Amino acid sequence: MTNTVDKKEIKQFSSLSNKWWDKSGPFSALHKMSNARIEFIRQNASRILNSDKAKNYSLEGINCIDIGCGGGILSERLKRLGANVTGIDASQSSINVAKEHAIKSRLEIYYKCISTSKFIELEKEKVINKFDLVIASEVIEHVKNRKSFLSDISKLCRRGGLIVFTTINNSLLGILFGKIFAENILKILPVGTHDTQKFISPETLSKEAKEYDIILDNFIGFRPTFKFKNIIDRQFGDFILTSNLAVNYGAAGIKI
Repeated sequence: MTNTVDKKEIKQFSSLSNKWWDKSGPFSALHKMSNARIEFIRQNASRILNSDKAKNYSLEGINCIDIGCGGGILSERLKRLGANVTGIDASQSSINVAKEHAIKSRLEIYYKCISTSKFIELEKEKVINKFDLVIASEVIEHVKNRKSFLSDISKLCRRGGLIVFTTINNSLLGILFGKIFAENILKILPVGTHDTQKFISPETLSKEAKEYDIILDNFIGFRPTFKFKNIIDRQFGDFILTSNLAVNYGAAGIKI
């Protein structure tokens, strides 16, 4: 079975793992994206929920896996919405942080340090075609073998289940803002966080996902807000949803 883990990427994130819950630290962008990411997930989750839950934006009873969960920023939000959450990540130090923070937050989340491929190999009967909602948020641009990663995601999701990605567009603006601006100018992200060769356009992601029975049919952009103080502090404000996919974007669809 192909291993999708890029050891260099994992080493980079592991070295920063004690900063996961520092909202002004190297993962501040993920914290500021949280509301927009959750809004996009909730909008699409209506496809797999009954009408009452969809109306209330509840994820009660939904079996969800957060792939590349890091320190648990998104996993905790999903759990608070009622989902049964499994979070996996290849960085042990990040998983340790996620577990500790979940205990402090009194949230019951199943965390495991493991890659998608190893997870499927070791727990085949428990995880293949078992999840209603599979999320890979800000992850696909860090994996070693994208097509193997998409294959794993497809295997984890049940037929008719929902799959959600968020990532950075392989466009001029995506490279300019997602890499150069964020890492070298504003220094919001540590230098080396992203490899632009791994960025992927919505068109390519949709085409490759379809090879593994994932039909991505809903795309949205994520745009940071800016205030004068943000620029002075070399930061940006919270993200909002937009129709512009040029930089950060989300993609959602159904496993058929």
